[in-house]
Amino acid sequence: MIEFTQVSKRYGGQIVLDRVDFRFSAGERVGIVGPNGAGKSTLFDLIVGESEVDSGSIFRLKNVRIGYLRQQLPVGQEAVPIQAFVESAAPDLEDIHGEIQRIEAELADGSSQEESRVLLRRLGELQTQFEHQGGYGLHARAAMALSGLGFHPADLQRPLGEFSGGWQMRAELARALIGEPDLLLLDEPSNYLDLPAVEWLRRRLEAFRGTLAMISHDRYLLESLCQVTMEVACGRVTRYPGRYSWYAAEREKRREVSLAHQANEMRRRAQLERFVDRFRYKSTLSTRVQSKIKMLEKMETTEVLAVARGKGSFRLASPPHCGQEVLRCDDVGFAYVGRQWIFQHVDMVVQKGETLAVVGPNGAGKTTLLRMLAGQLVPGEGKRRTGHQVLPGYQSQELADTMAPTWSCFETLRAAAPDATESEIRNLLGGFGFSGKAIEKRVAILSGGERIRLAFARMLIRPPNLLLLDEPTTHLDVESREALQEAMRAYAGTVVLVSHDVEFVRAVAEGIIAVAPAGGGIRRFSGGYDYFLEKTVQENRSGPDVQTPELATKARGEALQDRKTIKADLRKTEKKLHHIEKEVAALEEEQSILHDRLAAVESSPEQRAEAGRRLKQVEEQLEVFLKAWEEAETAVAALSARMG
Repeated sequence: MIEFTQVSKRYGGQIVLDRVDFRFSAGERVGIVGPNGAGKSTLFDLIVGESEVDSGSIFRLKNVRIGYLRQQLPVGQEAVPIQAFVESAAPDLEDIHGEIQRIEAELADGSSQEESRVLLRRLGELQTQFEHQGGYGLHARAAMALSGLGFHPADLQRPLGEFSGGWQMRAELARALIGEPDLLLLDEPSNYLDLPAVEWLRRRLEAFRGTLAMISHDRYLLESLCQVTMEVACGRVTRYPGRYSWYAAEREKRREVSLAHQANEMRRRAQLERFVDRFRYKSTLSTRVQSKIKMLEKMETTEVLAVARGKGSFRLASPPHCGQEVLRCDDVGFAYVGRQWIFQHVDMVVQKGETLAVVGPNGAGKTTLLRMLAGQLVPGEGKRRTGHQVLPGYQSQELADTMAPTWSCFETLRAAAPDATESEIRNLLGGFGFSGKAIEKRVAILSGGERIRLAFARMLIRPPNLLLLDEPTTHLDVESREALQEAMRAYAGTVVLVSHDVEFVRAVAEGIIAVAPAGGGIRRFSGGYDYFLEKTVQENRSGPDVQTPELATKARGEALQDRKTIKADLRKTEKKLHHIEKEVAALEEEQSILHDRLAAVESSPEQRAEAGRRLKQVEEQLEVFLKAWEEAETAVAALSARMG
């Protein structure tokens, strides 16, 4: 489908791709990984023709329809309603629909019998083509995709420009998905998605029938969706025929083998060189010396396998001592001025050493809760209290952008802790990937991931004992996420964080704080992310939870053994979802027939009136079934997550 042959690409003096060879075969699901700046997005730009190769060639199968999700926001579409923007993913369908409307208008205005026959024949061809390409279901698919990504029905006619950048990127993702392309290119699709939307995206991509190539730092999506992993690093593209976990282990094995080969060659080279140096001037051994010299000249050095590693580790210093009770909320509520309560009646205690993750849909109030816990916002009711000698450190999504762009990394930390020694600052910067001359790099030229690491270092130069982190993994590559994950697990202080990275939350969180949308309340779960999923699935099946903590502990053990029941529920719900989809398809087909009847010149006024009445009923029924589809889709996603 797509094949690169000896492709090279450079930007300025930097070689991004150096004579790379690889291909995407039809039906493959490829995860593309590598450090930030290695050239992953460049591959996609070359595939779609937005960038040109410096040398080499790219073969593209003819008539391949490509869907491309970029990291950049769409430009010039601000006034377009959100659903219309998503439906514009299929411009060929728009052209066909426009010609259908033109022909229908000509038929309505009256034409000669011969002209009408020609127009009706052409109309039939266009309607068949429109139906074959999914045109009649486009409107419903767009609504379903937007709903799955968190948009409310009332949002669908709002202009794109009224939404924040994150929500515009969600619309761009929906647009890429519903076009049903042959090749789907996704560049960081889970950015700006909350955990429910990530689960929906996983299910949607599992059902995608075309070829998928996905750049991602999200290990959960890579592992669950991609059977092939391609690593972009050091100007090369290396193919690993396995999922992300297999690739991570295999690349280390390959590196160890190449290191062993190189060590053997170096020993052999040193042995030959010692022989030559020792006996170079002995005439009796001149023949053997010349033989050794030729052997040295012909020796090839095994190149050590380059491993795509992020440029930093994370070392968190031991936090200062504090009391056992770190945070307490007593009947806390918060609302912005003139708006409804975001949450109320929050009673919660955070103990020393806990690591808690705040989860919930975007817009539910996760960041607001975190800012309130950090003391950045004052509760509208109730009280927030910090414990004895608690020193909070708050890392917001914007904090990395508050550093002076003209300062160096060293100057940034010096300003944050004027009493710190030069050795102390250098050691801390080294722990976050800034060593040697890198400490003199200006903030303005740092990548997104480097800025986040520097912001962490600035916060930790005088380490707090309570970390409150809002999306700490954003802009971090896989290696840096794994390094931060290990640092969080080793950290002796208390952590409350918001993150959409499923694997990160699963690895570090010992408890979950769930924030429901529209003031639906805040709940504390005593187990990790998987336990939270188990409990929510169980409650969806059996109603509200009224158990005591002792019974809840027992229920957890029972839930772990309840896989057969969950599987049965999943099959039942999927069957219901399939039934709903058949009903939607039938209604859409009837909708198409009714449109044809309204447009047909041979239809009498009575027939048109009856078709109009029935069309209204069909559209009302479609709304009902689409709502039922959303509910069933949500249930299937939750049950699938429970099954793992």
